[in-house]
Amino acid sequence: MKKYLNAGLLTGIVVMVTSCSKNYLDRPPLTQIDNEVYWKTASDLEKYTLQFYSAFPGFGTVGSYMGLIGWDGTRGSDVQISASPSTLWNGTSQPVTSTGNWTWDNIRSVNVFFKNYQKCTGPFDKYKHTLGEAHFFKAWHYFEKVKAYGDVPWYDSPLEMDSEELYKARDSRTVVTDSILSNLDKAIAYLKPLSQADGGNNRLSKEAALLFKSRVALYEGTWQKYHKGTAFGTEGANPNKYLRAAVSAAEELMSATYGRALYSNNDPANDYCKLFSLINQSTNKEVILWKAYAVNLQMSHSFQIYVSDRTAGISMTLQQVYHYLDKNGNVYDYYNTGKSVKGNAFLTRIGEDCDPRLSQTIWTPGGVMWDNSFGKGIFSRPFLDKSGETLNNTGFQIRKGNDPKDPQAGSGVSWNTSCETGAVIFRYAEVLLNYAEAKAELGEAVDYAKSLNLLRARVGMPAFKVQADPNRLRYADYGYALSEEIQEIRRERTVELGAEGFRYDDIRRWAAHHLLKGKRPKGYAFSAAEWAGKTINYKPDADGFLDPFLGQLPNGYGFNTNRDYLECIPLNEITLNPNLKQNPGWTP
Repeated sequence: MKKYLNAGLLTGIVVMVTSCSKNYLDRPPLTQIDNEVYWKTASDLEKYTLQFYSAFPGFGTVGSYMGLIGWDGTRGSDVQISASPSTLWNGTSQPVTSTGNWTWDNIRSVNVFFKNYQKCTGPFDKYKHTLGEAHFFKAWHYFEKVKAYGDVPWYDSPLEMDSEELYKARDSRTVVTDSILSNLDKAIAYLKPLSQADGGNNRLSKEAALLFKSRVALYEGTWQKYHKGTAFGTEGANPNKYLRAAVSAAEELMSATYGRALYSNNDPANDYCKLFSLINQSTNKEVILWKAYAVNLQMSHSFQIYVSDRTAGISMTLQQVYHYLDKNGNVYDYYNTGKSVKGNAFLTRIGEDCDPRLSQTIWTPGGVMWDNSFGKGIFSRPFLDKSGETLNNTGFQIRKGNDPKDPQAGSGVSWNTSCETGAVIFRYAEVLLNYAEAKAELGEAVDYAKSLNLLRARVGMPAFKVQADPNRLRYADYGYALSEEIQEIRRERTVELGAEGFRYDDIRRWAAHHLLKGKRPKGYAFSAAEWAGKTINYKPDADGFLDPFLGQLPNGYGFNTNRDYLECIPLNEITLNPNLKQNPGWTP
């Protein structure tokens, strides 16, 4: 029986009928391509792999209208929230009956490529980069599976309806992770560097594979270390093996060979925010991979509206704000400051006193939200009295990525999807942070001059230093002992990658449920006088800080520590395949 490729998944392929005399019943359907005819040229392979680029997160695919900037809010975390508490972190998730994230379409499609690519008659160098892309995407999709389920079946070939592998047991997460890293090593070997890649940083490169390898290895190394002795511990754990791989990948990318650098216009008060507002990231040496948008290609979004006069209902929290040091690099006493300075004055004070990344992540009074054809909009106070997608429920309203001059900024009254701000997928700053964390976890000396100090210098902050924080338990109580150095490295990560969708995975790999369990996310130091005559649906706590989930979480989050670090394997899948074993805590 002939097999066909779905032409709807292939970009730019035209099916041509070349024989008028052939019986129509013998022809492939016109919407499909004969698998035996395809795969002959390097162009065939390249067009096939283009379908996988849609897997990358962007505006409109994650984080509501805000993309990665709002993803920790839609998934839930301690540092960013939406109007309702996360069911995951509250321990109220229900067993999944069917499908869930247990889907294998993308992995099967990648395996179809590996089964067929050697049919290409062109020279290897013509499709070498495309082969690297396929290895990358197999690693990408399997990493998503490992994060969700831990142990999963590893498939080397595309499954058919009668494949025996449909009934195989789950492979251990170490087997799967090692296979992911092996695929990434092949991707690194085959992919072109950014300087040579067609499409530049709008397409996968050797640098992107190195960055992703550092991410995967750091995740697995810290997962094995911090989940040791729990229901999610890894048999035969060897965290240092993965931490070493993370350091190795990061150090290679940090070498002069690749010429990576941080985005800077020598404007510490604006560069960090502006980095995420650019329409075109193609010349940005910090951005290793980004997603472009264009109205004329019917590929656009509405992001700038949601960092100006709307919010998508997503807010930063006091737990995030606590991480920012003062401008001299010392710990800042937000708690006692909020006891005496309230409302707008509190926002103004911390914006003036603290790390410039704070006032470039959240709005402070006087900030210009838009200055374009819609006039000039000035941030006067957070949208506490709004509702739905204009609500801010903490007082910490997201600015990150705002461009006041963008034509869509401030256009919420005439809502549209004409924004072309590029979506940053991979950036060099993450590599520096991954390097520092992995080195410290290994107990080795971190070269801060070539890593975290570069991040600090961009915004005019002093060099990294290890220091104690008497208020640390208010925002960074992990429930286990940590060195002050690792605490400060985690602080820097939380600040630099704030509102970029990393927190959800960081909490899971650090086994850091203690940051949420029995606690509630808080907001700014509230001033009732500033809201006279307005209805505010949230009350402050006993210390005067807004407590948006007081009514919904009277006892704080109720995370199930013996269950919720991994997802439920759909119950019908276990019925169909008795060799699958359920994750801890999900057995009915």
